[in-house]
Amino acid sequence: MIRQWFVWSGRAVASYPRVARARLRTPPQSQQTRWFAAEATATTQKEQKQHQEHIADDSQDSSLAPTPLSSTLVSRVARINTQQSLRRATSQRATSASVPLSSRRPTTSPNVPEHLIHLVLPCVSLTVADSYDLPKVLEILHQHGMLQASMLLPHDVAYVPYPLPTGHKADAFILSNGSIVTFGMTELQTIALADDLKLGEVRPYPMRESEDLDYIELPTDLLEREGQHRTEIRSYMEGEIIFVRGTERLLDKVAFASGLARSTKLAVIESELEQYLASIRDITDRLATGRKLPVHDGREVLKKTGELLSLRGNLNLYSELTEIPDLYWSEPELEEIYRAVSKTLDILPRIAILNKKLDYVSEVVSILKAHLSEEQSVRLEWMIIILIMVEVCFETCHFVEHYFDKLDKAATTPTTPTTPVD
Repeated sequence: MIRQWFVWSGRAVASYPRVARARLRTPPQSQQTRWFAAEATATTQKEQKQHQEHIADDSQDSSLAPTPLSSTLVSRVARINTQQSLRRATSQRATSASVPLSSRRPTTSPNVPEHLIHLVLPCVSLTVADSYDLPKVLEILHQHGMLQASMLLPHDVAYVPYPLPTGHKADAFILSNGSIVTFGMTELQTIALADDLKLGEVRPYPMRESEDLDYIELPTDLLEREGQHRTEIRSYMEGEIIFVRGTERLLDKVAFASGLARSTKLAVIESELEQYLASIRDITDRLATGRKLPVHDGREVLKKTGELLSLRGNLNLYSELTEIPDLYWSEPELEEIYRAVSKTLDILPRIAILNKKLDYVSEVVSILKAHLSEEQSVRLEWMIIILIMVEVCFETCHFVEHYFDKLDKAATTPTTPTTPVD
């Protein structure tokens, strides 16, 4: 019975610190780390449920029923861990306050083991243009002294080991679809690289879109020490954290980069569609209130139609957003990575929502076309009516003039006297 009491006490004492840490962890106030709060809450609930199940299992045997922990011991454990959690949260906030907002990274994650937290690095995707001229990009990189820059995949991806101020090198991938994906670089450093490659952009966007995740590059020797065979080592994604297994897995990083670039490319189209919807908002409001539509020229409707077709083409035709690139068809592992990133970033639901919005916009544009066509028809009818009225006026004037001419002629003609007949 004493042994069972110690087992139960150990479980309770071990569970309280985890619950306290999960409850009192204050996540950074940024969009990049909202998922940490959700993960911490889910972990806390799971641990509480397991703790209750353990207590229920142990209490089934009445002969070995444990003596409950005293409230003093429980409150003491909770108070100690509360103070430690508050000190950690305070130090994290003080550290993050001195770092630029765009480069702040989460310090812990429920999905990352404690012995791997020091390996967490940022992975940033930045879309700046419709496409990149990759030969021009390599020329610019060579001019900046990055002679190791090369074409990793012909016509698709260029690779450069980017030197960092710390002396290390980060992996940077320049994709032909106008995106840059970096591993181990902050967002500010990625933007600086994009500014250097500005001359290689083709049709740059007025607004850039970025996406960032955390990634961990696991050394091969560490994995082999954990008992994993070299042939079984594969990269994967858990939650919103990328795990690259091995230090020489460039193709794995290309697959992750393609998935991230797919998200930022889609974000550009989403921003353009939001601007388009804002431009036609007044039209829908006027339709709802019965006011006159501000459409007086067919060129405006044609312009809106062209913008709509461009958005549809960029989403469904001119890019590989809706399908898997041909490269991954012959590489099942890379295709699995690509699909995992797309699933994590909700690519397919976002594409479906975009197509629904585009269908709505198409209806609005079709209403504008019908309204413009009706206005033109009414205008033509009025023109015909006016022409008929002008013709009637001319005919009336001509008839009146002919009538008065006859009267004048009759008045000026002399009458001949008639002689009587004998």
